Amino acid sequence: MDKHRTIYLISIGVLSVIAILSLINSNYFLVTEIEIVGNKLLSDEYIVNFSKVKDINIFKIDRQEIAKRLLGLQQVKGVAVKRDLPNKLILEINERRPVAIVGLKSSYQIIDNQGWVIATSKNLAEWDLPLITGVKIANHDDKVKFTTELKLAIDYLDLLSDQILKEVSELNISKDKGIELYLLGGGVVKLGKKFDTKTKAQIFISVYNDLKSQAKKVKYIDLRYKNNTVVKLEK
Repeated sequence: MDKHRTIYLISIGVLSVIAILSLINSNYFLVTEIEIVGNKLLSDEYIVNFSKVKDINIFKIDRQEIAKRLLGLQQVKGVAVKRDLPNKLILEINERRPVAIVGLKSSYQIIDNQGWVIATSKNLAEWDLPLITGVKIANHDDKVKFTTELKLAIDYLDLLSDQILKEVSELNISKDKGIELYLLGGGVVKLGKKFDTKTKAQIFISVYNDLKSQAKKVKYIDLRYKNNTVVKLEK
């Protein structure tokens, strides 16, 4: 290969690199679409504004930095940031699941199964979740401190479906009676003091759904005694 041809090929290569770099840095790769997946508690608009990813070249986005920023939100426990060339960014949000409401001072706090405070509200009616009563609530940073009884109660609620949680108005923790659920439609579910949460959740779900399908009104469901479920209906 002669000298002139070598110089020519090098020049073509340099021009190609310049062209590629110009294309990469052009508006063609400017993020114009952001898809949010998995969010229920936080709005798309809030997530987009908080993540600060508007009008940025898709190759200049620091995905780890965006994930770290979003993980700073109390409602978020996991984030995946993905590129979809040429100009779309996908934010997959794994939110904390609210399972109960606790009262603290003059407000209500919505918590997940680990005690993280997801939201604070003055209006109890804003959330279709059980209110925890009968136990003193204390906070440490952004979490509610769990006593043994409170952890047992929250672990149990976490095993119930969102629909059933909506139908439980209150969970009371008593030294004498243990844990009891109060249903919106009336009726009490007696769980007792120390128990296997998974077993009692499965039994309650099965019995409760069966009674609902038959449109039967419950006075109480007693699950305190092992292998012996007692159901009393309203007359």
